Amino acid sequence: MKILVLGLGNPILTDDGVGIYVARELQGRSLPEGVVVEESSLSGFLLLDLLVDYQKAVIIDSIKTRQGKVGEIYRLTQEALKETVHLTSVHQLNLATVLKLGDSMGLSIPEEVVIYAIEVADNQTFSEGCTPLVQKAIPRAVRLVEKELLRMAKG
Repeated sequence: MKILVLGLGNPILTDDGVGIYVARELQGRSLPEGVVVEESSLSGFLLLDLLVDYQKAVIIDSIKTRQGKVGEIYRLTQEALKETVHLTSVHQLNLATVLKLGDSMGLSIPEEVVIYAIEVADNQTFSEGCTPLVQKAIPRAVRLVEKELLRMAKG
């Protein structure tokens, strides 16, 4: 079984790079057989190429919500994203729509996708590295992803 771990973000926009920093931490770890760790600044339709030919995927990204607590880590599944599927423009595709589109095209996309979204404080200031609370969340996110990968590899 091939499992993709995909850290998303922009490492020069402060906390926006948190997904990439988590992926970099995972690259040096002992992970189950078949796990591939990648990092990317891509979004929308361009994510489709990265997901093809994997049976499962774990995606790590930043999130900024109105009521969120900085450093909090949310676990989201495809099911939670189903209501967000919409196709208005290929330039503004969200992950749920990308997965639906890939499936509709008959591509071999992951049957299971889990997203770990880390609540951020600043995703707009040009700076390398994360704010302190987001930086503290990185080791916790790494442990959560490692546990997720063990679960996925077993089933």
